[in-house]
Amino acid sequence: MPRLYRTREGEATAVDTKTQLTTLGSETAPGPLLVPAGATKLAGIIVAAIMNMAAATSYSALVRLEGPGLPEGPEVVAVGSGGVPVATGGNAIVLGKFIPINTPVTPTNEILIFGEMTGTDVGQVSFGVTLVFEA
Repeated sequence: MPRLYRTREGEATAVDTKTQLTTLGSETAPGPLLVPAGATKLAGIIVAAIMNMAAATSYSALVRLEGPGLPEGPEVVAVGSGGVPVATGGNAIVLGKFIPINTPVTPTNEILIFGEMTGTDVGQVSFGVTLVFEA
């Protein structure tokens, strides 16, 4: 089965707040992320993230998928967690990893990607998320 990829990135800067990931590197307005024509399912996501750890605290990071491209409703995936004992104690990273999802999609409909930090506000979480579709 051929795989098709669609990517968005962005930063969450407030705890417990959905932040839509709307850019794609140098493309600041790439337009809506549409399910490719012919796609039958969302096989998974590839996600990478970094937290700047501006506070001595713990965190977790979530990716939320919503929109009419997901006929069975929203999906939420935990993508990382951790913490540091001292403020400005460095960065925490989630190396790029594939997370299987395996849910049906509606071709040519939009999927919105959100990043969230939970726990205590660590300053900023930067996300890169690629949706992996199968046709």
